[in-house]
Amino acid sequence: MKRFSILTLTLILFLTMSFVGLNSTEVAAQEDLEFTLLAHSSAIAFWRPVQQGMEDAAEQLGVSVNFTGPAQMDHGQQVAMIENQISAGVDGIGTTITDPSAYNNIVQEALDEGIPVVAFNADAEGNPRMAYIGQAPDTAGAAMGERIAELVGEGGSIVFLNEDPGHTDLEARTRGAQEVLDEYNISYESIDTTTDLSTAVSTIMDYYSGNPDIDGWFGVSATATEAAGLAVEQLDLAGEVYAGGFDLTPTTLEAIQDGYAQFTMDQHPYLQGYYTVHALYLYHKYAIDPVDIDTGGGIVDQSNVNDVIDLSADGYR
Repeated sequence: MKRFSILTLTLILFLTMSFVGLNSTEVAAQEDLEFTLLAHSSAIAFWRPVQQGMEDAAEQLGVSVNFTGPAQMDHGQQVAMIENQISAGVDGIGTTITDPSAYNNIVQEALDEGIPVVAFNADAEGNPRMAYIGQAPDTAGAAMGERIAELVGEGGSIVFLNEDPGHTDLEARTRGAQEVLDEYNISYESIDTTTDLSTAVSTIMDYYSGNPDIDGWFGVSATATEAAGLAVEQLDLAGEVYAGGFDLTPTTLEAIQDGYAQFTMDQHPYLQGYYTVHALYLYHKYAIDPVDIDTGGGIVDQSNVNDVIDLSADGYR
């Protein structure tokens, strides 16, 4: 997948911010643009910074943006919601693509109607969307695998926590981590924790009762990672079982602060909402086709958690 440099992102921001120099008539001419961003499992806390980035971009650009999606992952429902947006005649669509083929036809339908479509947060190879804005999941998974190996050591045993089995990016993260763990002879399995936090915590605790020698559990998604730290806390296993995973929700960051989790992988969700709106705007204003943007990320642990926890609570991280 083609990726772009900081210089490219700087150029994108320069072009999209150029509206500041327009007179009021020119700005008003852009205000009738309406975009919709659709996300799977839209009820979970992860999406707050995506929405914040989306809203900030919309305010800067003078466009209208809606955020919606099925509360729980439901490909059929999300496809139907995209169909509704096409029928409503929106000017652009951003959507997560969490299945290898379920979204191919509906995305092509939107494109055939002249509506640009950008994938954000999650993507699938072969989908006709114009661009993908989000983290490279296999690379992020490999980075998580390296951190897990540092914690549990050669020959350890861990379990992956997956709240949406079959989700393209979550499966890619898991594969990326597994490839690294294989190098260290670390054994692993994966369990379905669902997107319900209390169910996820109970599932982990039940798993531990049958596998008390496990070295750690690690989420490949936001709710699963929250549950990982909470399970360590409720089982009073701090210092005995490692926990970590993905995303910067307040619950996960507090678990790192308190020593119940060791790390979490950041994917800059604010940028996923922000750049998606900018990409759709640029397409209409300058006829610039959307381009792939890797929102990157990093690792948050006890060394830097205090730097981001307040920003996370405010919806920016």
